[in-house]
Amino acid sequence: MSERYAIVVDGTAALPAELARELDISFLPVHVNFGEQSFTQGVDLSFDQFYERLAKPDAKPTTSQPSLGECREVYEAALAKGATRILVVTLATELSGTYSAAVTAAQQHEQPIEVIDSRATAGSTSLIATACARARAKGASFEDAVALAKKLQGNVKLRAIIDTLEQLKRSGRASGMQAMFGSLLKVKPIIKIENGKLEPIDKVRTREKAMARLQELIEAEVPPGEKLHASVIHTNEPTRAKALADWLSGRYHCVELYTAEAGPAIATHGGQGVLGVCWYPESLLAS
Repeated sequence: MSERYAIVVDGTAALPAELARELDISFLPVHVNFGEQSFTQGVDLSFDQFYERLAKPDAKPTTSQPSLGECREVYEAALAKGATRILVVTLATELSGTYSAAVTAAQQHEQPIEVIDSRATAGSTSLIATACARARAKGASFEDAVALAKKLQGNVKLRAIIDTLEQLKRSGRASGMQAMFGSLLKVKPIIKIENGKLEPIDKVRTREKAMARLQELIEAEVPPGEKLHASVIHTNEPTRAKALADWLSGRYHCVELYTAEAGPAIATHGGQGVLGVCWYPESLLAS
């Protein structure tokens, strides 16, 4: 009988709930705070409720990582279901303290718990988790799944459009972007997250040009017909996200492709209208 092990991602991982259930992937909680009110994403704060609050002129949400106790609760729930070991994939340490909390909580358990820093966030983190979950379903050992997560670590690319810098301004994180792009609210930056760092690539003035430029940037990196594992992430932009996913599936051989709402944890800093693509080539799995 094959070993049973659990796979856990943090709450910033952009992964559709139905796919998480299908692949048996669990989440660490992530909290969104409005003033003195604190909510847990997906528990007592839905996407619609968050965006309704975000639209208010005085809204200045913040996010907070799971506590040690919450990490332990997730681990204990997985072990109670029969898992003997746990693989945890978190967002980059530069972007949150979740990795540190997950590691500290893991050290308080006797059962082996391996925590991997994805070196990215959102759809990149979820693509590592889905790769490990699908490998597990094919009989991969815990050690094999950990090795796969480490192979993908830092190698899942993320390119995204930020529709407005208003939320970055509200959250106090706009200064660097403002210095990079000049006029604060009149550009739509295209960014990448690599090795835990958010870096600007380009800037455009309209949504249409931003979408076209994002596609150009992906085409410059990925040859037509390439076999890809990909996800399209967005914050309250399902129609544009579907159009981007349709473009991806038409140009590339997408072994895996799903669209996911990135949710409050990402929109708190990026605002509404974030649209991005995360991917890695199928060839990476065989290397």
